Amino acid sequence: MGKVTIKKRQYTVGLSILAVVIALVVIVVVSRSAFTTYINEIFFVSIIVILVPSAILDLKHQRWISSIENQMPLLVRGVAESQETGMTLIRALEKVVDNKMVSGPLSKEVKQLVIEMSWGTSFEDALTNFKNRINSPIVNRFCVLVLEASRSGGTIKKVFTATAGFMEEMKDIDRETDAQMKPYIIVIYAAFAVFIVTAILLVQSFFAPMSGSQQISGSGNAVIGGVGGLKDFFYQDMLVSGLTGGLMAGKIGERRVAGGMKHSILLVVVGYAIFFAGIPPNWM
Repeated sequence: MGKVTIKKRQYTVGLSILAVVIALVVIVVVSRSAFTTYINEIFFVSIIVILVPSAILDLKHQRWISSIENQMPLLVRGVAESQETGMTLIRALEKVVDNKMVSGPLSKEVKQLVIEMSWGTSFEDALTNFKNRINSPIVNRFCVLVLEASRSGGTIKKVFTATAGFMEEMKDIDRETDAQMKPYIIVIYAAFAVFIVTAILLVQSFFAPMSGSQQISGSGNAVIGGVGGLKDFFYQDMLVSGLTGGLMAGKIGERRVAGGMKHSILLVVVGYAIFFAGIPPNWM
């Protein structure tokens, strides 16, 4: 588990989109009729191919970020306590790592911070580099607070001591916010479920029986074609709703659109599986 850079994620998205475009061109060139017949399945597979690699990288990166954010209060408290004993900032940071008060990715970032300061980089520049490498909301707020206090004339020792409690408060606020947003995510899932049930009931209980009615036997082919068109409409609407609904869930729950990719994948896959069983596609 490690940091996934923005460039790596952008490269993955671009490669996935390119693969989908090439596949679509090949299908159209080889058989235009196959493209028309399996348009919904092609749309479904395209969404999965584009989203899955990006979602995996995003999930990996967020776990890396979460591991750091969860240990930031321990880092700040450890540095503050060490400086109370008269240690320099560099030595206090080294002690926090040596005593394993923090571990994993945060310990590596702290070591990098110590190395930069040991080589003569100022505390402000080293902390700015630390903030840019991690680039998470909690770390950014902490670094901005410390940098502003340092630039305004406060001593580093007092800044870390005062910030120790503030870090815990920030984590509590984020947990409360996440808990408050969960009902809205549930609403998105519930609305998607209602759409799926409604679509299946309409096709099975209303439009399908109409296609076999004796009263409209003279236009039976047109009605059957209309039912097939409605199936395509519902399939495509389901895929678009699952994709956009998942991204909305990510924006609401994690305040990041990219965080909704896993929701989109789940909604699209489950929705297609239910549709496939409830209202089989036209080619079956």
